[in-house]
Amino acid sequence: MKSIVQYNFVNEKYGKTLLIDIVPISEINRYIEKEPIHRLTYYDMTFITSGNEKVFINQTELHVRSGDVICSIPGEIWSWPNHTAMQGYVLLFEEEFLFSFFNDKQFINKFRYLKHGRTSPLLRLNKKLFKTVVAHLKQINNEIQLGVSSSEHVLRALVYLILALLERAEPVPVKTIDTVTKEEQANRHIQAFVKLVDEHYLQSHDVRFFADKLFITANYLNRMTKEYLGSTSKSFILSRVIQEAKNLLSYTSLSVAEISNQLKFETPNYFVRLFRKYVGMTPKQYRDKQS
Repeated sequence: MKSIVQYNFVNEKYGKTLLIDIVPISEINRYIEKEPIHRLTYYDMTFITSGNEKVFINQTELHVRSGDVICSIPGEIWSWPNHTAMQGYVLLFEEEFLFSFFNDKQFINKFRYLKHGRTSPLLRLNKKLFKTVVAHLKQINNEIQLGVSSSEHVLRALVYLILALLERAEPVPVKTIDTVTKEEQANRHIQAFVKLVDEHYLQSHDVRFFADKLFITANYLNRMTKEYLGSTSKSFILSRVIQEAKNLLSYTSLSVAEISNQLKFETPNYFVRLFRKYVGMTPKQYRDKQS
């Protein structure tokens, strides 16, 4: 596989532009079987009603069972079993679906399970809470099926209710390969920085590039990242780049030189040295370990 397949949101499915959808897992099985490893550009919340399997989000292994919710944010890479037997519902929505109503660019970050750098993408609900949430998912589906007559106000209210209820759920501890952040970031600049890095790490590795977008100095950004993220701004940016390098080494057949070029390194040798510094082994050794 030369590249990771990317799925974009289909917003004209119901006769009008709608930035939300809900589908049963059985409906997306054909996509999973075709491309079990893929990247999503939208929020995906998968509610498991039956089954017990392993799913990976950005190489983080999740042991998923009935009553669990997998919370995926845009840009993350899923790796499903080739033939999943799990059943449930998938709630999909674009960022703009909520932003256009709440007029708050940090709205999503108020939910700990949808933040960049969250401790776990997996929530475990008790039976009563899961039953309540599933009932609201069915309400969303009924509203969407009205097509052009569906109300975005009703849909947003129901999604907000579900997001709020999920705050009562317990995140399931997972063994992650990398921890992006040490703790929650309260500072709005840090939240914006994390988001910008996720959006532009392929464009630039330069701290000043991100500082300029935040209208602050590189020195000030560096002081804040040390305080809230426990690393320099440069190290945080490169950690995100290295994570993508791991994804490409694990899930594609791109050569080390091709990955180096795609990730905007000056030379493959520099990429190899930096990767070894962060990971403790060369890219080839890392790829061989994954196979």
